Amino acid sequence: MFRKSLTLVLLLGAPILFGACSDEPALIIDRKSFDFGDLEVGEATAEQLFTVRNASPHDVASVGVSVEGSDAFAITSNTCEKYLAAGMECEVRVRYAPRLGGTHSASLKVAGAPSAERTELQGTAFAWVDVTSLPPGTRIVAGDDSFTCTQPCRHAVRTAELTLYVNPEGFPTWSAACASAPRSGCLLRMDASKVVALNAWLPLYQWEVRRSRPPMAIAPLPYGNIVVLDSMGVTSLDGAGQERWSLTVPGTARLVVTSDGAISLLRYDGTVTQYDSEGRPRWTYSAQGIRSGEFMTADTLGNTYVLLTQGNENTAVVMKLIALSREGVELWSTVINEGPINYPSGLGVMGDGSHVYVVGGVYKQGATPQELVFEKNFTQKLTPAGVALWTKPASPGGVSFTPSGEMLFVFSNYSPPGGVVASWSDSDGDVLWESQTRPEKGPGVVDTYAAPPNFNTVPRLLLGGHELLPGTNTYGRGWFADMGDRTKLAPGAITYIESPYGNGAWVSSVVYSFPARHVVVGGGFGSHAEPVEGFIRLYDPLTLTLER
Repeated sequence: MFRKSLTLVLLLGAPILFGACSDEPALIIDRKSFDFGDLEVGEATAEQLFTVRNASPHDVASVGVSVEGSDAFAITSNTCEKYLAAGMECEVRVRYAPRLGGTHSASLKVAGAPSAERTELQGTAFAWVDVTSLPPGTRIVAGDDSFTCTQPCRHAVRTAELTLYVNPEGFPTWSAACASAPRSGCLLRMDASKVVALNAWLPLYQWEVRRSRPPMAIAPLPYGNIVVLDSMGVTSLDGAGQERWSLTVPGTARLVVTSDGAISLLRYDGTVTQYDSEGRPRWTYSAQGIRSGEFMTADTLGNTYVLLTQGNENTAVVMKLIALSREGVELWSTVINEGPINYPSGLGVMGDGSHVYVVGGVYKQGATPQELVFEKNFTQKLTPAGVALWTKPASPGGVSFTPSGEMLFVFSNYSPPGGVVASWSDSDGDVLWESQTRPEKGPGVVDTYAAPPNFNTVPRLLLGGHELLPGTNTYGRGWFADMGDRTKLAPGAITYIESPYGNGAWVSSVVYSFPARHVVVGGGFGSHAEPVEGFIRLYDPLTLTLER
């Protein structure tokens, strides 16, 4: 075994093994730290020599060296074995041979004495990412913001993993190292240099229309057209987003499209006006003695159902349900009164008009005129003549109805990261499931909820809303997603919407177009309190299904 001495030490009698305390370290390494520098993954550096000296006046019976902390460093030769006399030295050689990108750290440790030093080792490994192709108008962005490619490029990556994204967001077709990547991005493990190709790309949405006011509601019309309600009136767009016609109708609370494409508008004063699919007036109905117009729906026969309120909080508030024929003639009406103060939260009808559903909450007067005390939520099922069949407890929150009379209740969590408690009830008011998203998963505050408006589409729960930035009331991204069906709450792929002004966004309406399953999404940039601009987008049907 190799030994090297700097001084001659005369030992009288038997060797003295290390066992007593010393005022100085017994085993010293000649360097406190060493950086092996930058190296490509798969390569190896030259060996580096480290000298270990027994600096105490005592022999060390058993010396050992090791590298701990990373397998990127390895001891290639070692004379530091077993016995090391006082003042003697031994040698260790270490090589850096990384198998994964990133900065690696380890310790060269010497053992055998109560006091022994270590040397900190470091090295950085990189692997190449070669982007060989991408369609015009797209760019590939590194998830760590280290680079962006707008044409074929090559970059050194100094991390263990890297995710590549395509901008603008859409439906990419990858190949080479990203061949099996989901739509959300291509995750690369940097254990070697990688070749990436983006062969094709389809936009996430087919068109966008910007508006001065955010839409309050959107509904599908025949032949791929849609109708949009905002604070000033209604506008019809064709399947390419081009305006067909518009009407100035301020003070409108609700919009409903009948099965033949007629458009009914409910004003806050209780007036209902119906237009044909070209925006021409058909009839107007004005309810008398009304406090406010609240909800409206229609069956496949063309009948319109209107839910209004009467009275005031100082005396009593009741709900009044009115059924109108396709000609705007009152068929019947009924008053719904489940307590002192009744507030509606939803109105639905079976597609064939066989049953009507009213959802609401009951309150009573509190200690002051401004205070209302909650008592209960309820659902009431009525016949086509307005006779109540049953009244059952209802889940809190908003509600949407399927054409088969099933009810989707949604209660949003307004604390970041948001989330939702949802339930699905059948047409008899029996709960099929009740569940909630994971509190730490969001996806955000729910602003809108909807079920498909026709029998030809499988009933699913669509949600849209906005994020709140942690610890604030500031809006982040808008979002929408398919959240499940009548079997369970199953949050699907979430599509996020960024504001082009960097000031937040939200989704106010999300519906399927008819007869296709394209998703029409409307919302605004800024916030509800301070809207900057509205938008309407037509998203590809794949938006709700592909992994992101």
